[in-house]
Amino acid sequence: MKISLFGKNLFEFNKADRFIGLAQNEIKESKFLQDFFQSNGSEVNWNTFNNAVSLASWSPSTTTTVLEAPKPPKKEPTPKEVYQLKTLNDDGFKLNTDAKYVDGQIEDFKDKLALVKSEEYDMRNGVKEISSILIRMENRKKYANHKKFFEEYPYTTTAKINVVIKDNDHLKVGQIAQFVADLPKDAVIAMKKYNAETKKLCDKQAVFYIIANKKDFVKSDKRRDPILLAQSPFGHFWQILGAWDEEMILLEEL
Repeated sequence: MKISLFGKNLFEFNKADRFIGLAQNEIKESKFLQDFFQSNGSEVNWNTFNNAVSLASWSPSTTTTVLEAPKPPKKEPTPKEVYQLKTLNDDGFKLNTDAKYVDGQIEDFKDKLALVKSEEYDMRNGVKEISSILIRMENRKKYANHKKFFEEYPYTTTAKINVVIKDNDHLKVGQIAQFVADLPKDAVIAMKKYNAETKKLCDKQAVFYIIANKKDFVKSDKRRDPILLAQSPFGHFWQILGAWDEEMILLEEL
């Protein structure tokens, strides 16, 4: 079946299998789930967003400036305190596992693969994004068998994380690789458990991120209070694995 727009072939459904195959190859080649937090192959820069917000809220003034007594500095909550306040939690989140809904979404995204044409579209990003959705929707069919484990952790969304980082500009979201060596034991245990369940679910490893003080993303004598996030294997949202206020291990002290 062909559909034309102004005489030009828009897409061909008989090519869908080809693009589905490409998406499946993307999935099979990696031992990890697709990282949906990547933008065009690079980490999303939360600092750019925060700086843009700061600049947008500033405007020059021609009025007379009235000097006021300096206000005491605002107390910056630690990541552990942010975690305890549950400002990241999306309490209204509900995972839709209805079979009809899930099957419908899978078919919709398979149809979208038919639109991805290498001569007209960036194949790498298009296939990766859609394959990321497809594998997670397929995983959702098996949710009942893993529900007990995954319901242990609260959900959050990128929008919620966005708000928390905006309101607490001393914090930063980043990939966890540089923190792994320093993580407290409880955080490592949480990651191992989440990884093991994800492996049982879809034979992939989970993708982890961390929220920490900005200074902890550079060389620091002390690192404290990480919030550990995992990308859900059931959709483009997150689960909060925990936060720890004990000081991280200092490797030079081992």
